[in-house]
Order: sequence, then structure tokens, then C-alpha cells
Amino acid sequence: MRTRPLAAAGLAALAAGAVVARRRAAGRTPAPAAPPQGRVRTVTTEDGVALHVEVFGAERPTATVVLAHGYVQSSRLWAGQVHDLLDARPDLAVVTYDHRGHGASGATTREKATLEQLGRDLARVLDEVAPDGPVVLAGHSMGGMTLMALAEQRPDLFGDRVVGAAFVGTSSGGLDAVTYGLPAPVARVVKKLLPVLNERAVRAEAAGRPRAVGAMDRWLIFSAAADPADVQVAMDVHRACSAETVAAFLPTFSDHDRVTALRALTEVPVLVTVGDADRLCPLEHSRAIADALPTAEFVVHPGAGHMVQLERRAEVSRDLLALLDRALASTSAARTA
Repeated sequence: MRTRPLAAAGLAALAAGAVVARRRAAGRTPAPAAPPQGRVRTVTTEDGVALHVEVFGAERPTATVVLAHGYVQSSRLWAGQVHDLLDARPDLAVVTYDHRGHGASGATTREKATLEQLGRDLARVLDEVAPDGPVVLAGHSMGGMTLMALAEQRPDLFGDRVVGAAFVGTSSGGLDAVTYGLPAPVARVVKKLLPVLNERAVRAEAAGRPRAVGAMDRWLIFSAAADPADVQVAMDVHRACSAETVAAFLPTFSDHDRVTALRALTEVPVLVTVGDADRLCPLEHSRAIADALPTAEFVVHPGAGHMVQLERRAEVSRDLLALLDRALASTSAARTA
């Protein structure tokens, strides 16, 4: 396992922050990545939910990268990585998709709003959109948990077909103990109130009133230094997520405990990356994943929050490309051995 020295990374982060500050002051802050144009596909799940899938890049790729997004989000928030991966490697195909109930995908029933089902949905996406050639999977937050659910259900996929995996700001379990950066007694009260508030939001939405998204949502997923333009994009995506989806998926995180599922990944290159200001899936959760996979590269981004792929877009994209290189080199070496 390789962990980047925090002092050096901190200096780099400070330097990058200074550049952003200067550009902002000069009115030249780079805009967030616009959604790229992909080839739209519909993948129908075993229970009839239509998943919105987009395929970018080469039609005959040397490898396929599949990106899975987080809870209450959508594939829109991977746009920067789609651009960066294809700018560096036009020989790739990059696949994004919206989980059931999220983005442009179809709604789900509550009994199917589980990580187990998301794992099965991902298997269906792989079978229909990336049936041939090596695949690297990357999952942010709930997307990373979806990768673990897939590994639990289909360990046979990892090695010959799935040749690498990236866990971005995610957790292998123990989420009930997370305090969201609040004092523990306050966090316990908040967690008791969340299901009640979610159901109220569902009823309000049915009556035509939109779900409220505001300062607390921003505080939970971003650091104080996040670019306001990135925050705006993410908040727009959050507002587009229905109150029903928010309420339906919340219980599945309490049951999430998949450290043992990570055994399926011991023979493939793995990246574990996290912001050390992540309030939803704190640093120690990524450290637990890295500890379970001793050969994984473990990268900590000082000062970044839960949306590390936005706050540290260039670094996360660079590390995904490095993971791809390691995965393809490992696959090539195995075939010639």
C-alpha cells in the first residue's frame, strides 16, 4: 500500500488553491465540465427498470471504464473524469449510468432500493454495454458500495474481466457510526429524525412541493474551499433527485457491511481515494478498505470533502489513468506468463 505523504500533498493542495483563488479574483475560474455527448443506451434490469446509460469514446476500445455515481446524485457528476480520461486515452470507452431512481433512469420500488439490487443492476450494465475486453470499475460513495455488492455476488468477474477497481470516497461498512462531523449526541438525534423528515418530504412532493435542498446538503458533501460553480452543479443534481428516492435508499446503508466482499479484489489493482474532510464517508472508512487490500494504492486529498472527484478533479482523473495503466499491464503480464 502506498499512501502519499500528507505534508507534500498539503503543499500541492495549497498551491492549487492559490491558483484557483487567483483565477477567481481575475474572473477566470474554470467552469465545471459540461456533460459530454455520449451514445445513449437503455439497459433494462431483471425487474423491468430502464437504466439510462451513456457510452463515450472508442467504439472498439482497448479497455472500458465504468463509472458509478453516489446516492442522490447522477452520472452528470462524473463529467470531468469522462473528459479527462478520453482526452488522455481516446482508445478507451467510458461508460456512465444512472442508478435506478436517480438521474434519467426509471423509478424503483422500495423493496428494490438496496445495494444488493444495485450490484445486480451493475452486472446487467456490464453484460449489455461492456461484454468484451478488460473493464475497470470506479465507484463514488454509493457507487463504490455497489462495486462491493457486485464483488459479493459475482467474485468470478474480478480478474479475467474486471481488471481494476477504484473506490472513491466510499465505505465498506459501519456507516451507522458516522457523525457527519457533528457532536455524537447531535448526530444521533439527526439520524432518528432523517426517516421522519424524508417521509414528510415524500408527502410534500406528492402534493406538488419540491424537496428542499440547501446549505446543509452543501456542508455535508463539500469542503469550505470548494469552487462555487462545482457546488452549484452538484446542488442542481441533488434537487433533481426525488424525495421518494432519498427515502427509499436511506435504510440500505445501515445494512452495508462488505469488508469480506473485498477479497474478490485481492488479485486486481485497486485505487482507494478520499478527501480528509469527507463528512459522509470519513477518511477512516477508506483506510479500512485499503487495509483489507494491502496492495491497493491509497491516496488522501487534504482539505477535500465528499465530492473529491469534483474538488480534486485533475488528481482523481490522473490516478484513474494510472490505475488503468497498472491494470492493463497486469493483465498483459498474466497472459504472457
